[in-house]
Amino acid sequence: MRPNRTVALRRITGASFFLFAALTGLLGSGCAGIGGAGGSEACASLSEAEARRAGALALYSKGLLLESGDGSETNANRTAAADAFQQACLLDPDNPRPLASLLSSLNELARHAEALERAERFLARNPSDTEIRVEAARAADAAGRPADAARHCAALMAADPDNRELAAAQIRLLFQAGDEQAALAALAAQHTRFADAASAALPVQWALHFTRDEANPGRGLSCARLAADLHTNASERAALTALIGECQLLLGQTNAAERSFTEAYLADPESVTPLLRLGAVLATQTGATNRLACRAAAGTAPEADLARLLLAATLQALGDRPAAAAELRRAYTARMQAGLFPDEGFYLWLGSLYESDRRLTDAERLFTEALAVHPDSHEMKNFLAYMWAEQGVRLDRAAELVNAALLALPDNAAYLDTKGWIRYRQGRLYEASQLLLRAAELDREEPVILDHAGDALFAIGREAEAIALWKRSHASEPKPEVAEKLRRLGEPPAAP
Repeated sequence: MRPNRTVALRRITGASFFLFAALTGLLGSGCAGIGGAGGSEACASLSEAEARRAGALALYSKGLLLESGDGSETNANRTAAADAFQQACLLDPDNPRPLASLLSSLNELARHAEALERAERFLARNPSDTEIRVEAARAADAAGRPADAARHCAALMAADPDNRELAAAQIRLLFQAGDEQAALAALAAQHTRFADAASAALPVQWALHFTRDEANPGRGLSCARLAADLHTNASERAALTALIGECQLLLGQTNAAERSFTEAYLADPESVTPLLRLGAVLATQTGATNRLACRAAAGTAPEADLARLLLAATLQALGDRPAAAAELRRAYTARMQAGLFPDEGFYLWLGSLYESDRRLTDAERLFTEALAVHPDSHEMKNFLAYMWAEQGVRLDRAAELVNAALLALPDNAAYLDTKGWIRYRQGRLYEASQLLLRAAELDREEPVILDHAGDALFAIGREAEAIALWKRSHASEPKPEVAEKLRRLGEPPAAP
């Protein structure tokens, strides 16, 4: 990165001081005989090495002046500065100061391969120079040579093993270089060294990246397996096992994915996500619903219970929500007869099916009952509060519920959206706009939040901002009602 004017002037001042000090020392040693015989001749005769160092410092200062002076943003001045630094390096090849400036200039001029070559030559003679090693790693990265950049990062890590930013860069470079095993070893080494939440989260982040962003499920699977090995919390391991199942599905390993999703659910029965994913897999198989129905009718708990849940998940995946809800009600009855209240995830699953089919009375009754069993469930409090906000009923009670949910998660975008929407329904428009803008800031992609924030801003006269939010909402998820708001204002939405 090119230094700003203040930094450049500091560098010039420092270089001028060193130039003055060096020349003073050189001239002082050469003129020690002034006043004596032959003093004038001694003053005029510097050794070749001393003269070269003095010349290098002068060229270094010239380069800094060119780099920071008027017109320094032009390529001509940048090239001239690089030439001055290069000549300084030729005169004093083991001085890292002009070389560091030269490497910075070459990288700025996109001459990355040349910068790397010069840095490598210097490091062969001075392997412990950290500043030049950093420049070499940057040049190699910019030149598209990740293996070389990772090698330099490894040398830097040996001197600074607690530098997490450097370790993260090394891991990225190893993956880019195609050295997956070394990258995984580096991830494991970070957890061995620190053994904390941050080090355990690193392989999870890479697993999600390869699964969702880079479409490389093979690497995602390797990272997810490593992450599962590093986590001891049961619910976290279950979530990672489900992620392993996702990667296996993307790799076409359907049977392995089914086993992973089943294992994830059994490890954490309160999470229904593995069941829903497994139901989506079973929905593609001929006769799956009949087989599951037979298992549910013939089996005994807990096998029959699991079969009913899988049947509900499969029916939901096939688009038959009423039948899925009916199976969940049967599972609910069976659990209650066994003296077991359903867990929080079960209530949320069944309630969402009711809400999707607009069976709002059933959903309200279910969540009211569920909160008596799980009074600390902030998710159910928010769900019920949002249902009431959508209907415009019991708004004061809805506000109490969502406030309780926000005590648990004060920066949850969905909870802030619920509270903002309640305030909007109550006519407290300025408070609503503040809450909804905060929610939109925390979650910039959720179309419902963007739509709500647009409604609140439009209501207080901030039309241009409302239009911008509605456009973002429509681009994320085209909905006729949002498109109609835009058309009424002469702003036809762009095609998705």
